[in-house]
Amino acid sequence: RLKQTNMNKILFHAFCVMGCLSLLTACEKGDITNDIDTHSVKVLEANTSFDALGGTDSIYVEGNVTHAYANASWAKTQTKGNLVTVTTEHNRDLQSRHTTVVIKTSDVDSTVVAIDQLGPYTQLDMPGTIVLDDEAGSVSYKVVSTFGIKVSSSDSWITPKYEHGALTITTAKNDEGHLRRGEFTIESEAGKQKVKVVQVNFDKDLKGKYYLQIDETDKNNKQVTTLYNASLEKKGDAYVLKVGNSGVEVPVIYDADNVGLSIASGQAAGKFKQYYIGTVVGASESKLSLSPSNLISGEFNYSEEVTKKVADLDGTVLTFGKPAMLILGAFDSPQFSNDSYKAYYLMGTNVYLYRLKPTTASAKSFDQPTFKLK
Repeated sequence: RLKQTNMNKILFHAFCVMGCLSLLTACEKGDITNDIDTHSVKVLEANTSFDALGGTDSIYVEGNVTHAYANASWAKTQTKGNLVTVTTEHNRDLQSRHTTVVIKTSDVDSTVVAIDQLGPYTQLDMPGTIVLDDEAGSVSYKVVSTFGIKVSSSDSWITPKYEHGALTITTAKNDEGHLRRGEFTIESEAGKQKVKVVQVNFDKDLKGKYYLQIDETDKNNKQVTTLYNASLEKKGDAYVLKVGNSGVEVPVIYDADNVGLSIASGQAAGKFKQYYIGTVVGASESKLSLSPSNLISGEFNYSEEVTKKVADLDGTVLTFGKPAMLILGAFDSPQFSNDSYKAYYLMGTNVYLYRLKPTTASAKSFDQPTFKLK
């Protein structure tokens, strides 16, 4: 029987969740204290909070200042009458910093004023993976940055540009006949961060015939790698993976944000003879569950090496991971459970999808699978 285990839903985070990409959060505004230690000299007015860009601000005291100095090299003071001006340098460190200014109106009369400076800050509200169509296009995102950012890409079809507080990514038309993945680099005071870019059109680049490759166990209890016919199709707003010609259609979730597929457990995939076919998946055999929250997932990639090894393939590949397990179970009821499970239609690990060229002939027939009773 199938094991039932609790399995948390798999969530995908690449760079970050949409709308929440922060390259640098140096410090919080709550770090600013501006505490004033008053001794025998009264402070009339003090503006001593600085952002990372630095600048000049003023302290006024009661009485003429004879001497003033800061206790850090990044802050300088000047005096005139009862005015002390404080000038701070740029703060390119990732943290806020603090120091004090000592102000004297005589050898025995003084006060101490706290000086605070924020660290640099860069924030971009953008997805972790930028997905664009095969046609030439561009997309822009607002950038809030103390010292600005630098952007670059080694992929000739990606042109990132930063100006006037906006980051624009422009892509050339994709005429390669398959999806393509690239990246660009954002550099700020916090360091470097790579961002993925994908150009894809589902109908042109992903829809179509595939080999479903899976590691199975044969009747001699030996592991064998088998190829089956499959096709990825869109039906209205839903997506299905057809397996063979027996009417088995596995519902799949197309992840447009990362250009991938997921298969959930407990999904009806049609009928074979008197049996109802349902999905059972797990990140590994020990995590198999009939819960619909249980998923196996993968992303589409292009591999030129695949086309060199197998001429029938167009190079588009997806893997659900070597330990991930896929079962197309045969149930005697449309209510899938351990009790209604009778056999499996397909079961194995290390599941791959390889997209075929339009001219490629079919793989092994899947019309008459051998049932294996539990």
